Amino acid sequence: MTPPLAPAADLDASLDAEAPSGVNASRSDSMHALAALLLDWRADCERQLRGLTNIQRWLERIRCGAAADGECELLLQEMARLLHETPPKNEEWTRQAERYLSSLTR
Repeated sequence: MTPPLAPAADLDASLDAEAPSGVNASRSDSMHALAALLLDWRADCERQLRGLTNIQRWLERIRCGAAADGECELLLQEMARLLHETPPKNEEWTRQAERYLSSLTR
């Protein structure tokens, strides 16, 4: 698992060196907002990945006969519930990330 993305401690210092003084605050805000957005996006994707991993594991229990009859029914119900959860809205996450990136490149 990769470490979480967090704003760098010296981010403000590096932005000060790169941009004129009036732009520093907005670039810094955009950089921090982008880092927070990517962290939230990643958490959303990891939640879905955990659900898919559980479904796969439960399906294997059913397929190989390791689950009792009552457990099979419960696992199938839980699999159906997880499949109906809303997946991450990658288009929305991408749109927000592109907005922050465009404000950084101005």
